[in-house]
Amino acid sequence: MVQESLTNAIKHAPGSTVRVSIARQADRTEVRVTNSAAPATPATTPPTFPVPGAGRAAGHRGLTGLRERVRLLGGTLHAAPREGGFEVLATLPDQVHPQRPRSSGEPWEETVAPESALRLAGARRSTRRRFAAAFAAPVGLALLTLVSGAYLAQQLTTCVLRPVDFAALRPGQDRVEVDRLLPERQFRYLPDAVRALPVPPGTDCAYYRSNGNLLDQVDLYRLCYEGSRLVAKDVLPG
Repeated sequence: MVQESLTNAIKHAPGSTVRVSIARQADRTEVRVTNSAAPATPATTPPTFPVPGAGRAAGHRGLTGLRERVRLLGGTLHAAPREGGFEVLATLPDQVHPQRPRSSGEPWEETVAPESALRLAGARRSTRRRFAAAFAAPVGLALLTLVSGAYLAQQLTTCVLRPVDFAALRPGQDRVEVDRLLPERQFRYLPDAVRALPVPPGTDCAYYRSNGNLLDQVDLYRLCYEGSRLVAKDVLPG
């Protein structure tokens, strides 16, 4: 801390008077480095140290890094103009502990997270976002596939007309009598080749699967009605 403060004093206030004070207190050490105003010469560069509330300009990374190191130790650092010069005051605890909140009445201290901690937090957030995106896409696709598959399976298995029931149907039966042997719903996912087949004129036809095999094309049963009477029953190869 002393080295960094002396470097800043030489750079920004060459020729100034610098005082270094190290005081031991109950459970902490106080380090104070104060420089006077630089002698008024044409070659003198006016001090450009950061002031409370101002943004960090280029060239002030030394104090920024110093503040980070002090805060990592659980200490506090105060850096501000003083009587035409500049003062850096650091209080360092004997034991490392989290920095306590500043209470009202205490002098101003810039409360900023260490740059390394900010970078680490940013990297963690970025990693979490990438992981969430990488995890959510396949999981969402899997859930969609599962739901779609379950729905399709339910649709296909509830439109199966058992071969024994199909064999029991006879043209000329009333539709009410036929309905007693039919499954819950008709099969509506007809291949184009089936849709292209001619039907008996003036009839209304219903289609059913011949078994519940979900992984293969199966034969279809076609029942055609004229009014309320079954007039035709056909097996359409899958």
